[in-house]
Amino acid sequence: MLDVHPAHHAASTWRDFFIHIATIVIGLLIAVSLEQAVEYFHHRHQLKEIRHELSAERDENRAILQKNLEAVKAIQSQLDRNMALLREYQSSHAPITGKLHYSSNLYRTPDAVWQSAQQGGALSLMPHDELRANVYLYEVVTSFMEAVHAFYTQAEIAEAITHRSPDGNLSTRDTEELITATSETQGKLAYAAKFLSYEATGLQKAGH
Repeated sequence: MLDVHPAHHAASTWRDFFIHIATIVIGLLIAVSLEQAVEYFHHRHQLKEIRHELSAERDENRAILQKNLEAVKAIQSQLDRNMALLREYQSSHAPITGKLHYSSNLYRTPDAVWQSAQQGGALSLMPHDELRANVYLYEVVTSFMEAVHAFYTQAEIAEAITHRSPDGNLSTRDTEELITATSETQGKLAYAAKFLSYEATGLQKAGH
């Protein structure tokens, strides 16, 4: 807080008055400049810490990205198998030879450091290209998680249909609904997978 103290004696002339006013103004300008300088260097220190933490978070995200890429391949393979079993059952009505699986395990991409960084003023000192690269990366991360949520929701719908006939003898209507639900699950997974390639690009740009 800035304190302005009154003069020890009243100004007797206009010259004294203007000198007094000028002294106050200069004092305030110096105080404000010092305060801004302290804040600037504080933000510079914060920016250095944020860069270090973001770098560590990107390393973690790269590891999770590889896990998600592998998980997507496994889930796609399982959904393809489900579809083949359903098509076979639809045409022959012979008992389904395998169990239909719609469970999955995709990993959440951490973004706590970025979310925290946005709450302070240090990002205002980050160069435009660096800031834009980080914004792109974390917007992709957010879109990926939204797409994963939509995929999970659709997979749960498909799983629920399989529970209508625990013995695997699905009705014609259930079979058709499950084929549709499986197809939609495949589509939502493919949509989510696109963001993984965008994330890989974002990690590369932000890393530079």
